[in-house]
Amino acid sequence: MTSLKFATALHVCLLLAHLEADGPGRAAPSSLLASSIGANPVVVRRILATLTAAGLVTTRTGAGGGAWLAVKPTKIRLAQIYQAVEELVGPGFRPKGNPACPVGRAAPAVIAAVIGEMNKASLAALSRQTLAELLKKLEMSLS
Repeated sequence: MTSLKFATALHVCLLLAHLEADGPGRAAPSSLLASSIGANPVVVRRILATLTAAGLVTTRTGAGGGAWLAVKPTKIRLAQIYQAVEELVGPGFRPKGNPACPVGRAAPAVIAAVIGEMNKASLAALSRQTLAELLKKLEMSLS
């Protein structure tokens, strides 16, 4: 289970990789990214901010500004993109429950365990694939 943030972040990274946006001279403006995704540029700029904070993307504002990959696509694991935009719950996570209810007392620990397993499995699967590998699949479908 994932949110639209991850799908949007993957789309942004794929487009930057496809455009070979690897430096300021090849920066892709947020309007172009937003157009490809079919989203508002504000949404794209928020995703870019999280990807920048994770060190995966670099941005420059103003005329001639835009975004580019800060890391080669062969070095970016999909798990890194996921972790940049998704809030993962840690081992101490406990959903709220009503202590006066037997189910409310027990359910949070059971739910936390399931979410922990889900996160672990998702990250393991995403760690096995790079952005470059995903880009190859994209480019094959464009042919």
